[in-house]
Amino acid sequence: MRALVCTGPGVATLRQVPDPVPEPGEIVVRVTAALTCGTDLKLFRRGHPKIPFPLTLATNSRASSRRSARAPRSRRGARHSAVTAPCGTCDACRARRGNLCESAFTEPLWGAFAERLRVPPRITSRGVKRVPACVSWEGAALLDPLASVVHGLGRVRAERGSTALLIGAGPVAFLFASLLSDAGVRVSVVGRRSGRLARFETLGAERLTARPEGRRFSLVVDTTGDPAICSSLPALAEGGGNVLLFAGMARGARVEVDAFRVHYEEVSVVGSFHYTPTDADRALTLLAEGGSPSRVSSRRRARSPSGRRPSRT
Repeated sequence: MRALVCTGPGVATLRQVPDPVPEPGEIVVRVTAALTCGTDLKLFRRGHPKIPFPLTLATNSRASSRRSARAPRSRRGARHSAVTAPCGTCDACRARRGNLCESAFTEPLWGAFAERLRVPPRITSRGVKRVPACVSWEGAALLDPLASVVHGLGRVRAERGSTALLIGAGPVAFLFASLLSDAGVRVSVVGRRSGRLARFETLGAERLTARPEGRRFSLVVDTTGDPAICSSLPALAEGGGNVLLFAGMARGARVEVDAFRVHYEEVSVVGSFHYTPTDADRALTLLAEGGSPSRVSSRRRARSPSGRRPSRT
């Protein structure tokens, strides 16, 4: 089969590689659509200390596939989208924080930029989601980033009529803007690229090329992962508001926070990592019912995600 193999920083070639052979409890799927994760870009540009070369690029959690081989009869020929699989038994899982599972990432699965992909037993049994026929292949591949956004919004308050400022104008920011605007939140977006900002016009979002001075927002979301930017965000939150640090930062990165705003004005600075199985199910429901992400890749008309108010966890 063909696969995009990365042999070192900045070096990737399309190669012929052996077909994957499933072991007991595994499945092999044919990849129909796959997205590029930020980790893929990091791997390609500079490598990763825990993921050796050579490897086939793309995380399978951002892929949609069909026609599993040597799979249980109920899954043969089905359309799937794979997500990560918490163990269900560690302290984090028992506390319903599967996104923080102690072993969910001990066996990272790569290789969705290939014609076929072998899925290990744990993800086969816990992380493979059947995709309804009404969801496009591209929409199914959005399940992973959408579930992460659903989890992030569950970490903060985003009430109808409130305001939100998104830092960054990439695809993840677009998902945030889509869900927030459908929930009745007034959204503003700060970005440097006019082409990316133009997409937010379809959501009715305010587009800004610089941070607004003298304004404060109920919710401020960082999608850049820049520690210097993150340090400045509490100043943009209103009293009692939230700052969500959504994008990942390198281990050891430091963010300085104005303690006065945190203590005396009760500005909450909250992190968000990955998603739980419940978040993944909610994201798949949104895709199946023609929720906001359909504006990116589905043919169905978007509608509000049921007005659910995100809860603080």
